[in-house]
Amino acid sequence: MTDSKKGFVLFGASFLVLFLTWQYQTGIRVGDGAIKQQQVADLLIQGFPDFSCRYFGKDFDPTFRFLPMTIEKGDTMAHSYRGKCYYVFPFYYAAVQAPFALLFGRAGSFILSLISGLVCLAFLYEISKELHFRKSTRLFFVLFLLVGSTFSLFSTDMSEYILSIAGVTAGLYFLLLAEEEKGRETKVAILAGISFGLAAFFRQEVVLLAASLILSQVLFLPKRFRLLWFPAVFGVLFLLQAAINYTIVGHPFGSRGYLQSFSPKEFDPWIQLSFFWELIAFGHGSVGLIGAYPILLFTWKSIFKDSKIRIVFVGILLFILLSAALTSPKFWQGVLFGPRFLLTVTPILLLFAFHSLESLYTVGSKPLKVLAILAIGFSVLGACTYDVMYHKFTKSIVLENSELDSFAEKVVVYRRGSAMFPPNSFRTERMIFELPDETEFDVLLTGLYGSGIRRFTVVGAKDYYPKEKLVPKSSRFEIAEISFHKSPSIHLETVEIRPIPNRADLETLHESR
Repeated sequence: MTDSKKGFVLFGASFLVLFLTWQYQTGIRVGDGAIKQQQVADLLIQGFPDFSCRYFGKDFDPTFRFLPMTIEKGDTMAHSYRGKCYYVFPFYYAAVQAPFALLFGRAGSFILSLISGLVCLAFLYEISKELHFRKSTRLFFVLFLLVGSTFSLFSTDMSEYILSIAGVTAGLYFLLLAEEEKGRETKVAILAGISFGLAAFFRQEVVLLAASLILSQVLFLPKRFRLLWFPAVFGVLFLLQAAINYTIVGHPFGSRGYLQSFSPKEFDPWIQLSFFWELIAFGHGSVGLIGAYPILLFTWKSIFKDSKIRIVFVGILLFILLSAALTSPKFWQGVLFGPRFLLTVTPILLLFAFHSLESLYTVGSKPLKVLAILAIGFSVLGACTYDVMYHKFTKSIVLENSELDSFAEKVVVYRRGSAMFPPNSFRTERMIFELPDETEFDVLLTGLYGSGIRRFTVVGAKDYYPKEKLVPKSSRFEIAEISFHKSPSIHLETVEIRPIPNRADLETLHESR
């Protein structure tokens, strides 16, 4: 079945649809996924081309002090620019999601990921043909990709990663094709540049990957001038993206540029070396690339077995080294299984690994074959374990959201450090604020009261905010407790406020009586 392109993609589609049905669970997400949901909702409500976020407290808080999780407060979700707020995730992803969200609602974003995953599978099939995979090898590869890696999870979740992975995989196919299509070098080099250029709109590390591949081409094919169309076309698309970014948010690297500017500037080689180990093996509770996929240790054969693989493979190695050296160690590199900063190249590396296993199967020693089977089994066990954990996590999020949705008032105030559901995560949209510090509680209350808000719900993680500390004290307002609720991980308290009359007001009231 998987020997034809149609069968290969249909096999993957069947599995991914079932996987999506299992993982979807109403589509509610928390953290990054929830912000991406909010981003596309804001885009649809405000209309193109306004990519700014909606903030209900803008009238009394023009500096966005109570906007949740801003860069200015040391978080990583939003920032302000020229009187507007923007999410740090690429607004191109929201723009691509928009038509799917209009047609299919919340599920539309997940359908977009599914389609992107199928595009990636189609190009992986084409690459396997270029590498002359046997039927059995191609079948085992797609089974491993779907069951033994995070590919299925990202192909069925709300993430811009899979769009980037699809673009990179297409670009790598065209680069491999350029090695033997000498009469069509210009055409395939242009297609490679377009594929990488579009992928870079969604993930910045693609810029580093493209640079690494260009350097590898210069090293191995310095006289193939027609291949220069690849960096030329990619460069034009990158400059176009930089111009759009600067026009909208004032930074050529978009909102991510602001996030990176808040990162530590000093370079510590020992910290970066530790980060490299984390990227490759293990660190901070996350397994790295080789840690998650030990089968990649067999890809060294690819360097010697096929010259066209060598150029791509060496480019990817350069990309890994540069990523470890240039990425800020402030950001957690992990995903559920394997490093998130290397997700764009994981499918092609796994394909190369199975390419190497073909020769191992025929001429390799028995101990090496056993090690390969154990490596494959380890990844399948690890990926399935994390898929189950993600399912359970999502289930707990859906339960938490349901309880919050049924209890909370129209206005919700999150205590800092608590898991946050954005406005669009509820059945009925809420007005969301974050209290960065107790000393600013009165400032927030003054703004809310001036906007006609008398009642709201305070939410805090129960481990940090017990009932007696959940609602801070106020020197300007009387706070009446209306109701309290405790869910598995958060405390919720609905309160009502009214100003405390000052002494002059009390004396005037007494004299009038």
